[in-house]
Amino acid sequence: MKIDWKARMKNPYFWVGLAAVVMTAVGVNPETFTSWEILRQQLGELLGNPFLLGTAFLAVLGVLTDTSTKGLGDNKQTEKKSEE
Repeated sequence: MKIDWKARMKNPYFWVGLAAVVMTAVGVNPETFTSWEILRQQLGELLGNPFLLGTAFLAVLGVLTDTSTKGLGDNKQTEKKSEE
């Protein structure tokens, strides 16, 4: 199981996907970003709720998974490209 973290971190679509699934999993709505107090409350709610933490973890796992391979590792073509 080898994940090419360097390539993923450089890919803006990785970050967009990660942010989207985490916000969806924790139930963030646009109103959350209108004040720091609301954002702190939402974060406190996330950290205090095991179900929300679990769904956020599963959402992140879904973004990290390369569907062309078995398990979490990247496919051989991705690994070769990153070595070049």
